[in-house]
Amino acid sequence: MSVLSNLEFFVVEALRSIRRSGLMSIVAIGIVIISLTIFGMFLLFMANLGNIVAFMGSRLDIVAYVDKDLTADAAQVLQTSISQIGGVDTVVYVPKEEAWKNFREEFGAKLDLREVMDENPLPNSFSIKVTSPDVLPKVAESVANFADVSEVRYSGKLIKQIQTMVDAVRLGGLLLSVLLFFATLLIVVNTIRLTVLARETDIYIMRLVGATKSFIRWPFVIEGVLMGIMGGAFGIMILKFSYESVLARIKDALPFLPVVSDPNVLTLIYLSVGITGVLLGMLGGYISVSRILKEKG
Repeated sequence: MSVLSNLEFFVVEALRSIRRSGLMSIVAIGIVIISLTIFGMFLLFMANLGNIVAFMGSRLDIVAYVDKDLTADAAQVLQTSISQIGGVDTVVYVPKEEAWKNFREEFGAKLDLREVMDENPLPNSFSIKVTSPDVLPKVAESVANFADVSEVRYSGKLIKQIQTMVDAVRLGGLLLSVLLFFATLLIVVNTIRLTVLARETDIYIMRLVGATKSFIRWPFVIEGVLMGIMGGAFGIMILKFSYESVLARIKDALPFLPVVSDPNVLTLIYLSVGITGVLLGMLGGYISVSRILKEKG
């Protein structure tokens, strides 16, 4: 038999096997759909959480306070030097006069500042934005090394706390995904194993007439793959339509929230779900029939 003829035979036998199993096949595919949908939701959640953390980190400024008497030329030189530090995105010089003006505009209506102080107490400063929250400590340390910089402040602790939470959620989600994978794999294995047991006599006869183990195994492997494909396809559709619905509502209610909407990222997540479904089915089919073939020698 040619390769195409073999493949056609394997697929036909796999479809017949799914049809024979009936309710058990439907249950197995349903479990695959549920598991893959949960797995996909976890991937979407982690992608959005990472996006939000990166967005927050990019909005965090490093504030470098410098000498009050720093000249405009010296400030320009220092600004150029800071901008050349790796990880620095933008550097804005804020003279003490501008900082005092902004402070009075914000708090002047609530408090008569002239009764509290006679002169501007604020120093000159630089507002520094970084390319990633990961480089905040390193950039802050580099900026602090300049002789004209008297103090450096940044909210790195907040980002670290958020990152710790993200890592904990990622670990918990990974463990849940692994448990779901093995639980679903067990169900697929048992479902296909029932088919294998029902065809035990056929398998025995095939062995007597010289069929190889791989020839006997392939229909069951393909049966598992088809279950995985069907489960993955339905799971992807559920994820796609539900996420697009939620995404539209979030954009209307919270347009500033940096949710993931990049088609390339979403396609990668959906492909991951589909590939996981195929792997589940393939492993399930292989494991279920290998035990019987081993017992039969």
